[in-house]
Amino acid sequence: MDKYYAMAAEYFHTFEGKQFYPNIISFQWASWAITGIAFAGLIGIALASFFGHKLWFETTTWLYPMYTAEVLFLLSNIWIDRTQLKQQKQHFGLRAGEPRVHLAQVQHAYLQRITQQPASGFAAMAKEIAELRTNQTRFSTPAINYWRLLYDPDSKTRLLAIALSSFALFVALISRTTDAPLPSLLEYMADETFPSFLGSLAFIAVGIFVSGYGIYYGFIHIKGFMVSWLARWKWKVADEYVLQYFVSALIAQYDPLGKK
Repeated sequence: MDKYYAMAAEYFHTFEGKQFYPNIISFQWASWAITGIAFAGLIGIALASFFGHKLWFETTTWLYPMYTAEVLFLLSNIWIDRTQLKQQKQHFGLRAGEPRVHLAQVQHAYLQRITQQPASGFAAMAKEIAELRTNQTRFSTPAINYWRLLYDPDSKTRLLAIALSSFALFVALISRTTDAPLPSLLEYMADETFPSFLGSLAFIAVGIFVSGYGIYYGFIHIKGFMVSWLARWKWKVADEYVLQYFVSALIAQYDPLGKK
């Protein structure tokens, strides 16, 4: 596996190295950091106002600075990406008309050179790396996954059943320990305010769902961004990220009719 790790690191730093990005002390990164912090801060204020029932959230004035910060943050990302492409153009001598197509061709040729394989052999190499990685994990010293001790994604159905059973038992105990009649669902449904209550409940549920997914994917992107830069700084903790990048390139550049 060490050979593949070294091969992956060479390929990654050749095409994704930090030499293609602006200096850490630059106007591009300063703009990216300021707009990103402003955008995240305004989202936090909006959420705090929503859950705190503040009047500020009930007005639309807070939307304008938040959307402005978001647009400026996206523009900062585009600025950095264009800087990267400009540096790659100069380094690899890419054609001005279609630089990304030419870059893919350069990557294709470079993969063939460092792997000593034709493009038709890329899939077999990717499969071999995956099998070796699986066996390496299987036969290495087992590590304690503390998160899975608290929550196992494979047990979702069982956990849901336990939660529903516990809730049913709780309701049953409440009904046995009080003389007051339990509220009737049919009476609630017959009330004239029930449709508006149901609409509000659906709106809140959709909002929580969308916000949850947004926070989750935001966390994934932030994590990926941080790991990618740890890889560019050659930290050992990012070796798996570099290997995944290499395998993804092998699969993307695979050509069943490719010749050396």
